[in-house]
Amino acid sequence: MKYFTYSGNNLINANLPDDATILYPRPAVAGISKGDIPAHVKQAFDNPLDMPPLREMVDSSSRILIAFDDNCQPFPATAQPDIRQIMIGALLEILDAAGVKKENIQLMCAVALHRKMRPAELATMLGKKIMSEFHPHQLGNFDAEDPDDIVLVGETSEGEPVETTRKAIESDLVIYVDSIQIPLNGGHKSVAVGLGTYNSIAPHHAPQMTQEKPHVMQPEGSDMHSCIERISRVILEHTKIMVLEATMNNATYAPFMSYMSKPNDQCNFLEKSIKTMTPLSLKLVPEPLRFKIFKNMRSDYSPININAGSIDAVHEPTLAALRDQLLVTADRQFDTMVFGLPDLSPYSIDARINPVLVLSDVLGYVFNWFYNKPFVKPGGVVIIMNPVFEIFHPEYHVAYEKFWNEVLPETHDPYEMQSVFQDKFARDPHLIDCYRNRYAHHGFHPFTVWYWATYPLKYLSRVILVGPKNDSSAKRLGVAWAPDLDHALGQAKEASGGSDVVALTIPPFMYMQVND
Repeated sequence: MKYFTYSGNNLINANLPDDATILYPRPAVAGISKGDIPAHVKQAFDNPLDMPPLREMVDSSSRILIAFDDNCQPFPATAQPDIRQIMIGALLEILDAAGVKKENIQLMCAVALHRKMRPAELATMLGKKIMSEFHPHQLGNFDAEDPDDIVLVGETSEGEPVETTRKAIESDLVIYVDSIQIPLNGGHKSVAVGLGTYNSIAPHHAPQMTQEKPHVMQPEGSDMHSCIERISRVILEHTKIMVLEATMNNATYAPFMSYMSKPNDQCNFLEKSIKTMTPLSLKLVPEPLRFKIFKNMRSDYSPININAGSIDAVHEPTLAALRDQLLVTADRQFDTMVFGLPDLSPYSIDARINPVLVLSDVLGYVFNWFYNKPFVKPGGVVIIMNPVFEIFHPEYHVAYEKFWNEVLPETHDPYEMQSVFQDKFARDPHLIDCYRNRYAHHGFHPFTVWYWATYPLKYLSRVILVGPKNDSSAKRLGVAWAPDLDHALGQAKEASGGSDVVALTIPPFMYMQVND
């Protein structure tokens, strides 16, 4: 059976057993056109959920903080204009009509401990008009290490410290503008994490939060999300928060590329021919050129719905709409999951995916994309197809390279990482300077993505890399290696004791529901 999938910046037709199962995402739900988004934003703020209309909450003296996502979502990026530009533009018009003075409005990209956005990236997100009117004095990145801006708000009932930007606490209203692709994001996570510091993020981005309950990717039944909610509710005691959530559909590909996520029996003759010929053609293209081609591809996402109001009231319909878009069912768990990973990660925008992110993307994200049970049985195997280039972006991934060179040679155990290395990285003056001034992810960030794999690394009997030329990167990551998929499947059968194989076609995204 042919499995059309990615392996880094390449497309391949891998050979699976004839009785294997290939799962495909649901077709994209029809979304709101870009031209209609402003009207939906106005409707949302005129009729918010569990809050008064925005125009009744503000006046000429109101101080407003508008926070918005960084370029981790939606990803891959959409064609311009970006949804942030459209929604924030509409919001600014509403505030202007309500008499809010422009000088009382602050815009902040809620990067948390991600890398900061360059001015050119902010311009791509928000457009020339917003940039010219607000940047740099009233528009910039949140800085989780700015001693003049960070305030200790208090602590939760569990003793977790709550820190955030002074601008949020001193504002009369915080409005968080969110475009949401998966249940991980939005809700209480928006302000509590997006405008959170190392001290307030470390309690929930910890191996203790995912060792027994794997649900980092959805709020229901998640220790991590429960901690985030506790922090969020403390912030809500000190400032008023209104959220605008746009639930995004699954249109990763433009219509002319929809064959990428369709089963062969639903493809026409031309689409089947393209699927057959593309891997052969790409073999003739040098890898650096393939990298540029894939990085320049733009998605066709659009919002399914747009709601404004209180965090709890708005996030409920967001999660329901996401479930309708993402849910894929199976009648059983499988012995082995095969996944071809593209050179794609929310933490490698404008960069190559590094080896730490290869493991995290599959075990932290894809493995955890389920509602009730994982894709694979306890003791099962995950096979990752990716070339795993040992390349780290010299600006963005400084902490990742240090993690690769100093932490992984010593341990793969998340608890040992936490006790021995985490604080050293988080407090390292050089890494802090790289985060604050050189567009790097925070020193703690590589630990967070490794911790999300805590549960699957314990749950699985083996993780196997297929794609690297040798086993050096696998050894550094603490996983197995096979020279090709056939050998990997043989290893998987030996390790799991079974031969029931499932392969996932992602992107677009999907969440599993096992109906057994």
